[in-house]
Amino acid sequence: MRFPVSVLCAHFRIRGVLLLSMMLLVPCSAAFSDPWADASPAVSYGPGAGFGQAYYPDNILGPPDPGATPTLPSSSPSELLTLGDAGWVVLQFTDNRVVDGEGVDFTVFENVMQSGSSYFRETAFVDVSQDGETWFRFPWDAVTLEGLAGVWPTTGGDPTNPEVSGGDQFDLHDLGLDWITFVRLTDCSGEVADGGLFDLDAVVAVNSEEMGIEGSSPELPEILCVNPSMHHIELEVPCEGTIRVYGLDGRLEVETRIHAGSSTVGAEGRGMSPGMRIVVFEPSGIDGKVIARTAVL
Repeated sequence: MRFPVSVLCAHFRIRGVLLLSMMLLVPCSAAFSDPWADASPAVSYGPGAGFGQAYYPDNILGPPDPGATPTLPSSSPSELLTLGDAGWVVLQFTDNRVVDGEGVDFTVFENVMQSGSSYFRETAFVDVSQDGETWFRFPWDAVTLEGLAGVWPTTGGDPTNPEVSGGDQFDLHDLGLDWITFVRLTDCSGEVADGGLFDLDAVVAVNSEEMGIEGSSPELPEILCVNPSMHHIELEVPCEGTIRVYGLDGRLEVETRIHAGSSTVGAEGRGMSPGMRIVVFEPSGIDGKVIARTAVL
């Protein structure tokens, strides 16, 4: 359905996130907060790394490889990142935070392979943080591999449901933490006898809560989705900031800085395919504040 340019929707708030919703040729609707890790602010590769680096960070953001199974795990560099011996990577949740809920709070997915009753495993230590500076490591056992990532295969089931997802599952209660926004994976190197180098696929929140704008303020800018075409999204914002465009699977398609005024946003070097997108605007100088919109191309 197309809407006349003159039809506007009022501002409204959902679960603490301010949505400035407007209908201009497309419907713009509710707040968006996915359970996948959203960014990777830091990485350090060790010897043996290289696989997947050309696709970093997209290959470790969003959900795990949907085609992965215990006997046929992910093997594509567009889905995996090899950290190398003692290498590490940090992932960040930006539109939500992992919270200590009932049972498992987040799951780490690696390309563990099952063959009969045996498993090929490449393990990593798991650290978490609220601020990206102070870290807490999950207790681990070099013999049982309990407390490590890279131990259990991906099943291909719902990655947000620990009962069917597979992967390695972690409970913040074990560390006495109420919430976290950062997860760091570090290849175990020679500290654990395993099959080799850790290959990260994804980190997914099981228990999480949205983070966004609390209350309204005249300093918060308005973002308008204007005349989306089949290939680009035209935007108008009153201040400088960062635009991120996500697909519905949570994968980041575009990230770019824009200035006040009108801008055209599209996938680098090519147009964007038809479908729904989540457009997130983070204004400069207003830390922790974001405005999200949906757009249909």
